[in-house]
Amino acid sequence: VEGSMTIRAAQLALLCWLLPCCCSAFKLSSRVSPPQLSSQVSEVNTALPTTLQKKASISVAGATALVAGTTVGAGILALPAKTIEAGFGPSAVALVVAWAYMAASALLIAEVNVNTLCALGRTSVSIKSMAGQTIGETGSQVASVAYAFIHYALLVAYMLEGGKLLGELVPPLASAVTGVPDASIFAAIGGGALLLGSTAQVDKANSALFVGVIGAFFAIVGVGASKISLSYLAHATPSAALPAVPVMVLSFTFHNVVPTIAYQLGCDIQKIRTAILAGSAIPLLMFLLWDAVVLGSVPLEVAQSALQAGSVFDPLEAVRAGGDSLGQTVRVFSLLAICTSFIGFCYGLVDFYADLLDLDNRLEAEARTAAASTSTAMATSSSPSQPSMLTSEPGDEEGDPYAEEEIERPLPWKAALYALALLPPLCVANVDPSLFFTALDKAGTFGILTLFGIIPCLMAWSQRYGEDAELIVQPALPGGKLTLGAMIATAGGIIALEVARL
Repeated sequence: VEGSMTIRAAQLALLCWLLPCCCSAFKLSSRVSPPQLSSQVSEVNTALPTTLQKKASISVAGATALVAGTTVGAGILALPAKTIEAGFGPSAVALVVAWAYMAASALLIAEVNVNTLCALGRTSVSIKSMAGQTIGETGSQVASVAYAFIHYALLVAYMLEGGKLLGELVPPLASAVTGVPDASIFAAIGGGALLLGSTAQVDKANSALFVGVIGAFFAIVGVGASKISLSYLAHATPSAALPAVPVMVLSFTFHNVVPTIAYQLGCDIQKIRTAILAGSAIPLLMFLLWDAVVLGSVPLEVAQSALQAGSVFDPLEAVRAGGDSLGQTVRVFSLLAICTSFIGFCYGLVDFYADLLDLDNRLEAEARTAAASTSTAMATSSSPSQPSMLTSEPGDEEGDPYAEEEIERPLPWKAALYALALLPPLCVANVDPSLFFTALDKAGTFGILTLFGIIPCLMAWSQRYGEDAELIVQPALPGGKLTLGAMIATAGGIIALEVARL
């Protein structure tokens, strides 16, 4: 009893520490334009070329929050199912190792990003552009394929699990009542909202959903702490932790925002390192708490029959089926986490296709042509003594990616982009509704470990040790060739093991 009280007291103390951190993270991670953050600036990094010498437009705390908010998503839902066989102890160790690996690869992306910005004299570059600049056109194409694969695989998973959870929470929308597959209902509601809603509306909705995710998470920890059995947590099978690694690295994915925070922090590699390490450490603590609550609430005996039969046992489904307050809270948390992740990855894939079609550049060119025509007409109709009404606003500096207003895509184009993003994964989801865990596994193994594991190492290797190596910033990750080689070998080994299991 005393041991149980000690464990719960420690959990309560950690919970009290995490709550303000996450609340602060939410407040700071709301989308605001850099001019609104101009009061939180740092000294200009004079070691950079003139085009990149700028004050930070976001604080380190804000960048930390952006990393943390991006990391917490639907990947957390698959952790208990993948770690129950290994047990809490071995899976906790594996989670820490996965966090360290993904944080290290994010540091490599930051290093390559700043060096590539300097080499190209640009203010922003994508991972695809970084790969093309460092490891050639083939690397750029592999990065593009991996990016699309990750997004499609995860959208399959989100549609399947989101549809099932939506049917559980709102029975009239369940497929048993409507006759329509759960995944189709979820995709129609989610995709329709993103298609018809403005960016501002979606941002506000996403912020509200994220508040719900954080609130539901702490409610789960608070309620679930009283249900934890130490005997359930004592089980340990270390060899079973390895198959859970793909889902773990998937859960620690935030690398798509690293180029953003690199620019917003003024390309200051020390501040970028702090934001990455601190921002990813908060989700690590949350994942450990989550795993402890779920695995400590479900006896292993319940899962053993399914595990022996070679099928996947989902502890969350068992908790939800309990019908108590914990089960209902887990259900709400799961759906909210799915929704926030669905928004992010759907936006990512839509933007990917817009970039592939060069849509935004064409729309921007059309807008500039129209503006120039309007300006010429106004100049012709006004007298020379009259001041121009088309003066530039402060902060509209040339080359500032935040100075120009976002071009709104016409509805027909938006519809086409969302069809490209959502219809292929929806077809896959409807063909096999049992693909949730498989989709997450494959996304983590073949997508994440390629795009955010092997490729960052190859890019850093090329910049550091290639024939034309010229570093503007010092390496963000120590260890030299040994570290890079070990990371490549680790990712390659896990991919090879997964291929052998096919």
